Amino acid sequence: MNLLADMRKWTRRLAALLVICICGCDAHRGPTQSDEEALPAARLVAKRDVYVARHRGEEIFRIEARKWRDGRRGAIAITYDAPWGINKVFSLATDAAIAHGLRMDVEIVSAKLQHPSRFPIVDRMRRELLPNGVGVFGHGHEHVDHDALSYGQAYDSFKLNFDLMEKWGLNPRAYAYPRNAGRLGRTQMANRKAGFICARGGTREPGEYYLCRGGVREPYHWYNLPSVIMGKEGDIPDHKSLEPILRRTLDLEAWVILMYHSIGYPDGWAYYPYIEFWRDLQFIKKEDFWSGNLDAIAAYIQERNALDIRIVPYFGDDIPREYIIIVRDGLDNDVFNEPLTLDLTFRPELNVQKVFIDPPIDEQTTFPVIDGELRLQMVPDERQYSLVLDSGDSD
Repeated sequence: MNLLADMRKWTRRLAALLVICICGCDAHRGPTQSDEEALPAARLVAKRDVYVARHRGEEIFRIEARKWRDGRRGAIAITYDAPWGINKVFSLATDAAIAHGLRMDVEIVSAKLQHPSRFPIVDRMRRELLPNGVGVFGHGHEHVDHDALSYGQAYDSFKLNFDLMEKWGLNPRAYAYPRNAGRLGRTQMANRKAGFICARGGTREPGEYYLCRGGVREPYHWYNLPSVIMGKEGDIPDHKSLEPILRRTLDLEAWVILMYHSIGYPDGWAYYPYIEFWRDLQFIKKEDFWSGNLDAIAAYIQERNALDIRIVPYFGDDIPREYIIIVRDGLDNDVFNEPLTLDLTFRPELNVQKVFIDPPIDEQTTFPVIDGELRLQMVPDERQYSLVLDSGDSD
């Protein structure tokens, strides 16, 4: 019996050691020389989204996925809870954003668009807004507090809102809770189950404004994203009050969401003067922001977090000039289809002047390399690409 007990005790100890090694050691240790030899094509360096192509242990080039599109210091989503198309005053804000070349999003309360007199609004959105960078977000089938509903009632509202947006060709991905609801877990779960990839709420805690600051990779809650409440009944009545928040966002290399109501409409809730909105846009345009639609920024973050790049060189004794790369994230390509900004840096001695890529990226096959660097915008859709490095001495 003692022998059997000892055997069981040692079995438990060995099992515990095995768990520690699998779940602890392998998950947190740094790469060793044997690791690099086992992964000759590419490896993830210190979880910084950097992938390295090597030949005989020497770096040939590296690919870094930038935190924000185009390598911007910060990201900003301008959202507008206003029934666009019902009153001409609500076009003031979208026209201003388009004039500045900035992105913006407006609400879809689907029940309000089912009246026959409002059917043309959806068509106008497809023609006037979407091609000009103004997106849409779900805002419920009815404009109600979804936290006050049961899980089933909230789900039915979210799902109907999602399905109608899809039917109307409005690409439903992002959502915004009416009345800043969405604080309850059951509401958030219902929203996710309905098909949205993120949902925006609101906060009056300034410390919560700055999403993905520094090395933080994703928001705390995808389905209750905090936003800055703009306007007279909100926290930020004018540009002077907003500017420090925008500067702080850049300092933290973070993402901030702005929630506006009643821009240029004094009789509406949370009135925000049009001239102040114009000043907001001018500042955003001037500074180093990625102005993105709410759903695009959310998709970009999730794609980058799931990113995996495989780099395979053509074999031979000489330094390879041809490579196969696969950029993938394992996500649904119909939903997560935002291009990631990838920066390629080449070994200086190779004197790479241009890179040929097949299949083409945005119909372009030849990309000039400036001072050993090349920036690409690539969707991580599991496609295989051929890269040929040209030093300019082959002609």
